[in-house]
Amino acid sequence: MSSFRHHLSIGSVGADPATLSWWRALRALAALNVGLWLAVLIAGPSRGVHAQLQLALSGVYVLVCAYRSLFPRVDLERLVVVDTHLSSIFLGRSAATIAEICFALQLGLMVHQLGAHAGLAWVQNAAWGVPVFMIVAQAFCWHSVLTLNHITQAVESTLWAAGFSWIAALLGAVALHGSGWVQSLALLGVLGAMAFVAYVLTVDVPMYCRRYRQGRARGMVYMRLDEGARDAWQRRVPSGSWVAWKADALWLTPYFSFGVWASIAMVCIPGT
Repeated sequence: MSSFRHHLSIGSVGADPATLSWWRALRALAALNVGLWLAVLIAGPSRGVHAQLQLALSGVYVLVCAYRSLFPRVDLERLVVVDTHLSSIFLGRSAATIAEICFALQLGLMVHQLGAHAGLAWVQNAAWGVPVFMIVAQAFCWHSVLTLNHITQAVESTLWAAGFSWIAALLGAVALHGSGWVQSLALLGVLGAMAFVAYVLTVDVPMYCRRYRQGRARGMVYMRLDEGARDAWQRRVPSGSWVAWKADALWLTPYFSFGVWASIAMVCIPGT
């Protein structure tokens, strides 16, 4: 434990006040989120196979997000707050891949559950297309992380937007045919999904396309996959500069807050 605190204290040396405040907020969110998940584990309103599966998938997502909140990183830039092996880009991306697949499965299961409550068998079947978008997106993400090519990171984000668009379409059908809490929850899901799509297409994708153009203008040489794997495992660029972090803080902060809360909330959807 003392070694862990030592690593965290090293990360704060020379950091900008804004960076420190943001990092403290991430750590507070991590503690809050773990507490919320434990509360749902102990006193969750839903029981049954669906709820237990949602709980397990959410648990992975919550824990990985807590780990990433303690050791923030930006993959392609190899940027870290704390210069330790726990901040390894390769290690962090591996954990994130597992967590994001779990979250994608949660989303598919959620749509499947609501489709069942609305009596829409075709929505239940179509729901399993939801995680396909996100799982395919992981391959593009890894390509960008290993080659340092931001354009495939833009493709990854676009696939997430496509997946959430599919969610919005399916939940729209549930809202039209459902009633009561099912209809209300479906409408809330449509609004949340479309807000995410709008955010990705106006913030994330333009940011990655801009970084791709800047890299090309600098004569960026992309790595081979094997070179990138070694680089992602070994190289870290520690920085406490808010200028370096503020662009990515725009997506990291909602990822570790609203994203985690959505994951935990999905555990509470009643089974059929």
